[in-house]
Amino acid sequence: MSAKPLSAIQNKREMISRANSTVFIAVTVSAVIVVFCLISFRFLWQKKAYNDRVISAKIKARKQIEDNSVAIDQLSEQFPDLQRKANNNDKTILHSLPPAYDYAALVTSMEFLADQAGVKLDSGVGEDVSASAIKEQNVSAPQEIILNLSVSGNYENIVKYIDVLEKSIRPVIISTADFSGGNSEIKATIVAKTYYQPARTLDVSKEVIK
Repeated sequence: MSAKPLSAIQNKREMISRANSTVFIAVTVSAVIVVFCLISFRFLWQKKAYNDRVISAKIKARKQIEDNSVAIDQLSEQFPDLQRKANNNDKTILHSLPPAYDYAALVTSMEFLADQAGVKLDSGVGEDVSASAIKEQNVSAPQEIILNLSVSGNYENIVKYIDVLEKSIRPVIISTADFSGGNSEIKATIVAKTYYQPARTLDVSKEVIK
């Protein structure tokens, strides 16, 4: 009589044990599935974010190309008109804002202006910085050149020289002017600045999207 209850108890324990094992396996499998889903979702979200950045960069690049194309068309239409104007052609613009720092040409230009005013350029135009001058840049920005001019002549011609400097094709801004000498000859020491605009580079760059 006592063996049957013991057997029933053992059967119940085995059933409970199997049920616990089944629950544990189910929970484990569910946890694995949940973790897998979270990892997959995170991967897909990162992939989406990356694709969004790539698409945004492509749209930006395409817009820049379209803007450049429109600018080229406008320039092609306007340039012939610019060429036909005697006082506003490409050579005049090139002289007013040269694309390179050219010390020899700068000295020649200052000597020409001095001769035009009837004064003598006693020395150069300042320090030659050809070695450190910017040759190319990726933005359009004029570069300053400091001029140290020393000229001699009579008073009227010195005044004329200053006027010629300020009205020359190439922009010259006078900072200071010191005068010395007598009635027959005056020496003027002038500190001024002019500019040149380095050629703009049009290098096509590649951007890595991260």
